Amino acid sequence: MKDLHRAVDVMHHPYQYSDLDLEQALEAIQESQLKPFYKEYYKRLYKRILQCKAKNEDVEEKIGYFGG
Repeated sequence: MKDLHRAVDVMHHPYQYSDLDLEQALEAIQESQLKPFYKEYYKRLYKRILQCKAKNEDVEEKIGYFGG
C-alpha cells in the first residue's frame, strides 16, 4: 500500500476492506515514518479488529429463532 492516508483509512473502516487490505495497511503503517506511539496504536487496533471479526463470525453461526 503506497499511500499512508489510505492505510489509515483502511484501519478506521475495516469492514469496507478485505483482510488482505488490512494486513497491507498495517505493514504500510509500520514501515512509515510515523512516531512509535502511532505505530503501536495501529498495531493494537489491528489486533482488536481481528478479535471483533472472529467474535462476529462465531455469533453468525449461532443465530437462533429470533435471528431470522
